[in-house]
Amino acid sequence: MAGKMSKTVTPEQQKKAFVEEAWLKYYNQVLFEKGMITERERNLMINKIDARTTRSLSR
Repeated sequence: MAGKMSKTVTPEQQKKAFVEEAWLKYYNQVLFEKGMITERERNLMINKIDARTTRSLSR
């Protein structure tokens, strides 16, 4: 019987995901402000960071 297993997310996992997301978004913004990436690249990376965080919390 193949079924999707649902794991509960612990508060520690939530905290880790939040901290990771905050640092990734911070460095993404720094790269944009220094002119190392374009606004388009910054926005694409924000979407990828959000998707990654959502996936890690929904496991």
